[in-house]
Formats: sequence, structure tokens, C-alpha cells
Amino acid sequence: MAAIAGDSVRAAALGDSSAFAELVRAETPGAYRLAFAITRSSTAAEDAVQEAFLRAWRDIGDLREPDRWPGWFRRLLVRSALDQARARRRVREVDIELVAGVAVPDKGLQPAERLELMRGFGRLAADDRALLTLRYFLDLPVADVAAALGVAEGTAKSRLHRALDRLRSQLGPES
Repeated sequence: MAAIAGDSVRAAALGDSSAFAELVRAETPGAYRLAFAITRSSTAAEDAVQEAFLRAWRDIGDLREPDRWPGWFRRLLVRSALDQARARRRVREVDIELVAGVAVPDKGLQPAERLELMRGFGRLAADDRALLTLRYFLDLPVADVAAALGVAEGTAKSRLHRALDRLRSQLGPES
């Protein structure tokens, strides 16, 4: 898959729209899940993914190393999702559809525990949700989380620690 992605990235950088369409097809499901986890809104997630792909198409010629596509695109997506979340901060949306394939917490948790964890997660700021999603739902190393957010690794570690503290405080004294 990496070789195929590298070939598609190289071709897309030269203006091949069908190669870019291959990248879009491959990245869309995971990109949507990540954006939804950050924005907590299906509409905002869709907008974030679309904006990230538009930025990627516009700037793919600037990507010097095609093998860096996953991290480069993830960074565009996280920025776009955070922009969407911040723009919609005052608007409270309720999605009545269940979103298939969205990352859920540990399956070992009881349903009530899982629901409480997701409620606490939903009350966090978009920046905290981005950190926790990248690190724990996508299981990325802290270095990759830092790269996706455009911050130093030490900054990502300290922000992650504070985000976990805020999540714990949302869950109450038993967590």
C-alpha cells in the first residue's frame, strides 16, 4: 500500500487527478473518523475532510518526499478539523444517526462506562479531543501526534498530560 500511495502521490504532484482520486478513496474513511472524533459533528467532519483534501490538492506539489504523505495529510486534516470545531464552538449540534466506524473506547468497558467516557470526551475542547484521538484512538506515537499538531514533542507530551487530567475531571472522582 505504501508503494502504491507513493506512486499516487508522485503522479498527483504532477497534476494527475485520477492518482489524487485514488488517494482520496484510500484516505477518506480514516480521515472522516479522525475529523469526527475532533469535531463531534458529522457535518463539521465532512467539511474538515473536504477542506483537507482541497488543501492537499492545492499544495501536493510542495510535498518533496512522497513517503511523507500520511503525516503531511494528517497534519492538514487535524488543522482543518480544529478550524471547523473552533468555528462551530457556539453551535450545539446533536447527531441522531449513529456513525459507523467511529473509534470507540476500550471494548472491555461496560456500556454505561463507555457512554460516560464518550460524554466526558465530548465535553472536552477540540484541541484536547485532537490530542487524545491521535494518541489513544489512532495509537500514534507522541512524535507523530506532535507532527500532526505542528508542535514540539515535549509540548505534545505536556498538552496530552493536561488533556488526560481534564478528561479525568470530567469523569469524576472514581476515574
